[in-house]
Amino acid sequence: MQCIIMFGFFKPFEIELTLSKLGFTFLVIATVLIAAGGYIINDIIDVTADKINKPKKRIVGVSIDPRRAKFFYYLFTFVGVGFGFVITAGLKEPLYFLIFAGTAFLLYLYSRFLRKMALVGNLLVSLTVALSIIIVAIFELFPISTGIDPELKIFLFDIIIDISIAAFLINLIREIVKDIEDIQGDHVARYRTLPIILGAQRTARIASIICLLTLTLISWYTFTFLYEHKKTVAILFFGVIAPLGYVATRLWEDDKKSHFTRLSLILKIIMFIGIITIPLISQTIADAI
Repeated sequence: MQCIIMFGFFKPFEIELTLSKLGFTFLVIATVLIAAGGYIINDIIDVTADKINKPKKRIVGVSIDPRRAKFFYYLFTFVGVGFGFVITAGLKEPLYFLIFAGTAFLLYLYSRFLRKMALVGNLLVSLTVALSIIIVAIFELFPISTGIDPELKIFLFDIIIDISIAAFLINLIREIVKDIEDIQGDHVARYRTLPIILGAQRTARIASIICLLTLTLISWYTFTFLYEHKKTVAILFFGVIAPLGYVATRLWEDDKKSHFTRLSLILKIIMFIGIITIPLISQTIADAI
């Protein structure tokens, strides 16, 4: 995703970016390692629930023992945060280091405490997905040394925020759907997720409403700012907007675990299509200014 932003989003605007190729590589490595650490600690703490929710996909406790998994969690997290420190030190922007350290801390909080709380954990995970997009713009556009026109900075950053909001909402829907899918194991693990508190049907309908909101926002953005570029509009309509409409409809009607597993996969595909469409969206906007 970050490579798409770096090499796909910024390229049409022909601006001089802050990070060198090595610096950007460090940024990607830091992000990947911190995220990997988050996945590992989540799998360690989720062992009880995962025995029921995904018995054939478990790694911790099957392919690798919890003690070794914890070692890799610390290794990936500290090395990832270390790469973040190197980047921020090179840019002479020490406050940016808090992004890496804060994200690692929040991922731990999610796995240890917030995963068990209704909606809070879903919001946090979705926020980290959005942040993984925003962080590229922060490091490329806002360091003191950059010579980019201030108005162009704000314009590009606003577009990145728009993309991040869409990613946040789609991921939030998927996180809620996954909680419905995992309701049995989460109940055994005594988690207080939204489906356990409200029931699967009510939660699915909440997800459907969020899906319709997301569909409306993306449709408005597409037909307001990108309407002259038929190819971009067609891809977004058939690859993102229409599938979101399908998901919203099915969430109102489906009630089996296999159905929610399929919807989770569709949402993942929607996210992927949205990501690979970013360069096309960027080119469309660049051509219009």
